[in-house]
Amino acid sequence: MAIRNGINAGMYNTERIIIKQGAGIGNYAALIAAHYQFNGNGWGDYGDWYLPSKYELQLLFKQKNLVGGFNNTTYVWSSTEADDKTAYTINFFSTNGTLQAEAKNLNPRFVRAIRSF
Repeated sequence: MAIRNGINAGMYNTERIIIKQGAGIGNYAALIAAHYQFNGNGWGDYGDWYLPSKYELQLLFKQKNLVGGFNNTTYVWSSTEADDKTAYTINFFSTNGTLQAEAKNLNPRFVRAIRSF
């Protein structure tokens, strides 16, 4: 159900994943992103964080040096599912940011919450 891709698609996907998995139940990437709070510089007041779509994650990869905060980060989850058992990730240590579908419950991966503004 979380198959949208593009700008703001991650918000839609995150909502669908939480509906399916249960709000407040478990510890999964979409819920972690949705509950993110950054308490520095006044960012803690926003409650519209979400797990990026694979396209949004690719854009973030292209600007990773400008955005920062990716030290020691390898694979980062997107909210875009390849099928009911896998979702797309990007290796932020790679040179080209290739997407790959990975089993959702196989390996722990990083979560990078984003928001629209």
